[in-house]
Amino acid sequence: MGFLLTFSIVYGLANVYIGNRFFYWLKTLVSVPSIFYWAIFILVASAPILSRILARAGIAKAESLLIIGDWWLAITYWSVLLWFIVDITKVADKRLNFLPAIAKDMTNQGYIVLFILLGMLVYGAWNALNPVITRYDMSINKQAEGIDNLKIVLVSDIHMGRVIGIDRVERLAKSLNELNPDIVLYAGDQIDDNATYVVNNKIAEPLRNVKTHFGSYAVLGNHEYISGQPALAVSLLKNNGITVLQDQWTMIGDAIYIVGRDDLSAVRYAAKGTGTLADIMKDIDKKKTIIVMDHQPSRINEAAQQGVDLQVSGHTHNGQFFPNNLITKRIYEQDWGYLKKDAYQLIVSCGYGTWGPPIRLGNQPEIVEINIKFE
Repeated sequence: MGFLLTFSIVYGLANVYIGNRFFYWLKTLVSVPSIFYWAIFILVASAPILSRILARAGIAKAESLLIIGDWWLAITYWSVLLWFIVDITKVADKRLNFLPAIAKDMTNQGYIVLFILLGMLVYGAWNALNPVITRYDMSINKQAEGIDNLKIVLVSDIHMGRVIGIDRVERLAKSLNELNPDIVLYAGDQIDDNATYVVNNKIAEPLRNVKTHFGSYAVLGNHEYISGQPALAVSLLKNNGITVLQDQWTMIGDAIYIVGRDDLSAVRYAAKGTGTLADIMKDIDKKKTIIVMDHQPSRINEAAQQGVDLQVSGHTHNGQFFPNNLITKRIYEQDWGYLKKDAYQLIVSCGYGTWGPPIRLGNQPEIVEINIKFE
């Protein structure tokens, strides 16, 4: 409740700010009745919240409003930043008088904001639709009997739902098969916020066509718990050929442990604790290779202390769009990419899909290929 209240206040103030800025800019171009402008603006600005209320009530018409709302979140975010830069520049110009006359004009300032904003939205939307393959080659100083090399394909944060539909999942499955993986690891947030929607629209079904040598494994992320349907999410994944590990482990080739940690959000949204890694791994032979999946890269020191050889995580999206990455870098010791601490190695993926705005700026969606050599 505290988060929702804080978000509503910040979001509301942000929209009052940009609403005023765009209104006064429009007045330099055309005569705009204020009541007409603000009625439309408030309706659009309320879309992110109103659409989710309607969706939870089961009103089908909320689908279009959800999409509008997600886009408006990005528009609000970047509009605040762009108008703030304009306002700060204007204040500085009053003291230093460095702007050319053309840049002092309110009409031109509005055009600059609008064109930069549109450019960011268009590029960000295109970028979000074009994932890359990120490759890591590493060695683990252990023997894996009968296995000299292991190709892991890591996918995190697919966010299947209204934005990431079956067409995107079909493309993902095709890409995974082209990589010919020994094993596929899904590191959480496979589902966005509504598991029922994913089930009813058969969005996850292409994943059952993914071919591997040792199987596909998943852990739950915070969004499977936020949806309030973690059990349905587990059933959905299992029905599509994916083994879900919730504070559990399994073994592949009698040589490599795959450990799946339940997400930290289980405590908040499902009122259940998550096991310590020491308890989860109490029956594991630490002389053998241990690979851990943990959606959030928050418990890396615990994993290093328990003798984990490789941890794979997601969750951060690397901020998803600039400048959020500056925030995730402060929250997490490793918010994206590769980290090594003695024998412990960590890979954090920025994810395949998007949450909220279907936009990425400053990073690219990815599928991660990990090639391990045992020595």
